[in-house]
Amino acid sequence: MPSSQTRHEDFDALNDALHAFVRVSTTVQPSVAESPLQGWNIAIKDCFDLAGEIASVGSPMFTVRRVTRTATAVKRLLDAGACIVGHTHMVELAFGGWGINASMGTPRNPWDGRTVRVAGGSSSGSAVAVAARMVSAALGSDTAGSIRMPSALCGITGLKTTFGLIPEDGVFPLAPSYDSVGPMAQSANDCAKLFEVLTATCLPPLQNLHDSRVRVLENAAFPVPVESAVQHAIDAAVNVFNRLGLHSSKCSPPFALADLTRDAGILIGAEAWTVHGALFELDPSAFGADLQRRFEQARMADPAAIAAARGARVEASERFRSWLQAGEILLLPTVHCSAPALDSVDECGSPLGQFTRWVNHVGGCALTLPAGFDTLGMPVAIQLVGRAGTEARLLALGSAFQQATDWHRRVPDLGWATDS
Repeated sequence: MPSSQTRHEDFDALNDALHAFVRVSTTVQPSVAESPLQGWNIAIKDCFDLAGEIASVGSPMFTVRRVTRTATAVKRLLDAGACIVGHTHMVELAFGGWGINASMGTPRNPWDGRTVRVAGGSSSGSAVAVAARMVSAALGSDTAGSIRMPSALCGITGLKTTFGLIPEDGVFPLAPSYDSVGPMAQSANDCAKLFEVLTATCLPPLQNLHDSRVRVLENAAFPVPVESAVQHAIDAAVNVFNRLGLHSSKCSPPFALADLTRDAGILIGAEAWTVHGALFELDPSAFGADLQRRFEQARMADPAAIAAARGARVEASERFRSWLQAGEILLLPTVHCSAPALDSVDECGSPLGQFTRWVNHVGGCALTLPAGFDTLGMPVAIQLVGRAGTEARLLALGSAFQQATDWHRRVPDLGWATDS
């Protein structure tokens, strides 16, 4: 069951302070008794269609985009008894990882009442709403880490599902062969319940958790250095899994994560341009400055580089499937840092998704778990990665980890946001 929710009278004050919701639903369906998600209040990212509501995809040009259908993923939540609270803020068209949206509003990380810090993106508002306990859970989308990055920076649990496992109709696309839908919640158990509803399946029981093997990414294979708190979280997580009786060993993949990140960036840009380029060319000024820059880069991309990246993606996917066996889970950071101050972020610099983007590129699935805090009290996280279709194992290991730790139970002190 989801944990208790923020008091109703605090909701508006929290939203004013954190900017999690772009709009609260006007057609909220009350929770249905004796249903799988009875009592669950769920937020949906602003790229999910809900009939009769506006879904603006984080873009000023779509602020009057009132839809007439409900995305299958959202309908499954409603049919299971959930109450849809509203649409959450996101990066414009989901094309960005830090969670910044200068046009529509940038959600604030709830863990720091003094310094305005980013929440991560592109599912920024969804992560903030869950972390602040404004909702039980939220829906996000993940093209290059857009569920996992904000979940990590906001101290919640997020599941990037296998491509195509959850229907994507009624979800505004960014890069169709990279996009996936998944849950963001307080715990792995909550994500498991939502996963079953969203996939219309039952998770098969893991016969023996100890059959799983944890492979720990060698530091030499890290695409970028990580902050000390992140490294400590990885080391501590290894100790937790060892105490649980799981075999762990260091490993290096048969590819460079930095190369996969680069190729994924090329192909995501190419696909985004294919989907949205014509609209962009009608009026580039209708988009925010960051999105204009990304589309201009995509428009100028070298066709030979795109073709080379496509070929390399096939090869990398085959290597990944051969290297990581069905019973093996890869342990590595979700992101390299805790949430930085908003005014310190350089959108033109290194992307936040150095540890996440490659998973979409090779067709894996992944779970991010809260795993500690840095010296400033900001959350850090670990990531478990598996081959396609291994969500049951990821969630079982995540649940075992969370039974042995309490990071996911920590709640930010939001007195600064609600005191009048």
